[in-house]
Amino acid sequence: MIITGTVTRKSIAGGFWAIIGDDGQQWRPTNLPKSLQKDGKIVTVNARLAEEDMSIFMWGTAIEII
Repeated sequence: MIITGTVTRKSIAGGFWAIIGDDGQQWRPTNLPKSLQKDGKIVTVNARLAEEDMSIFMWGTAIEII
């Protein structure tokens, strides 16, 4: 899937990077590249749903950037 949105840093459970989609969807990349880790950065990424058994982060849908 192609996701366009804004990168943001969430401070929940020690912190993580997230993408708020232009459609309001909340995405939690498991492998956001360092080059995209900037709060407020507009991105378009190719991603797929991540296979997670459990996560401490109770926020968004886990994705893996391809």
